[in-house]
Amino acid sequence: MAQIYGNKSRLDDLLARELNYSDSYDAKMFETYLTKEQVETMNQVFKERKGDFDGYYEFRKTRMNLSPLKPYDLALQLLENPDKKYGYEETLSNIFASYAAMDPAFQDIFVKTTTSGSMDVYPNPEGGKQPGGYCQDMCALQRPALIFMNYKGLMQDQKTLTHEMGHAINFYLMGNNVDYLYCYGREYEMEIPSTFNEELFVDYALKNYDQDTALAILAESVSDYDNYFTFQPMITEFENKAHELCRQKTNVSGSDLNLLWTNLSKDYRSGLVDYYPENSAQWTYISHIYLTNNYYTFSYALSKAVTLSLFKMYKEDPEKFNENYMAYLSAGSSMTPPQKLWKFFGIEIDRKLFEDAMDVVHMRVLQLQELEAKRLASSA
Repeated sequence: MAQIYGNKSRLDDLLARELNYSDSYDAKMFETYLTKEQVETMNQVFKERKGDFDGYYEFRKTRMNLSPLKPYDLALQLLENPDKKYGYEETLSNIFASYAAMDPAFQDIFVKTTTSGSMDVYPNPEGGKQPGGYCQDMCALQRPALIFMNYKGLMQDQKTLTHEMGHAINFYLMGNNVDYLYCYGREYEMEIPSTFNEELFVDYALKNYDQDTALAILAESVSDYDNYFTFQPMITEFENKAHELCRQKTNVSGSDLNLLWTNLSKDYRSGLVDYYPENSAQWTYISHIYLTNNYYTFSYALSKAVTLSLFKMYKEDPEKFNENYMAYLSAGSSMTPPQKLWKFFGIEIDRKLFEDAMDVVHMRVLQLQELEAKRLASSA
């Protein structure tokens, strides 16, 4: 694997130099309208504030009566009744209600999408339907987007539906406000509307679902933050430093790359989770590193950071935020991502944005602890 990766990294950088970039990382930054310094600042803030997740880990340890906490323990289901089913109409009603404080266009587009034959909802493996879910834009036709999913009635399906509906709302607004040629965005931009919808759903669940379900949904949301902010940026930093290592050494060994992965892991991860020595080779299991798009995964972290920064603004002044957010979602690629953030929200991709995102993480962890304390008090 080390030899394969070494050869790939040299070819990656050679291609970038042929296109007048210094290396493949420089090419990626140019493509996304970012600088290396901005990504380094993001990574530094996440490392500095990894302790914000400690309350979540402590919650997991106490709730599951486990010590120490192992990596696989973080994936265990917390719902008392994980097989509880929700009817499709009930799910539509819940998601519709979660948009109540948003601009009325959110609910209007939701209704148009769900009543126009634009959704392929239920599983049909016998008929050849594949698993998963996605949203396909119909911007050229200025009509609602197509949503493909496999609704089984589980709680996770509600999150999936509102996620894909975020894309659908974004596509509909772009298709009806800018030329078709501008109905797209950078990788990290396109996930912002969908993950923002997830935050709306969490807030709705906290106010309207039973205590056990709300607690599980909130815990899963914090778990997602953990993945976005401690694992995804680590992968990109590993790629960048591994490329540097391959430029410095002719023959990079598996041990060299394992050591690099382990050291980075210590920077990003909490000591409250007991990791194994075998995790040093975890990089070999991540297809983005050696098979697909270089430096792809930092986009997940950046997207989620922008989402949470916007969500913080929404919580502070929903009315003002909505006016700007509708314009933001409608603009497509008629402006660069940084230009749009600055024009509509006065946001720059800098330390403040990432600190704001971690402030929301901290807020959610506190909500989790408070909800758990209420649960314990009511069961005493």
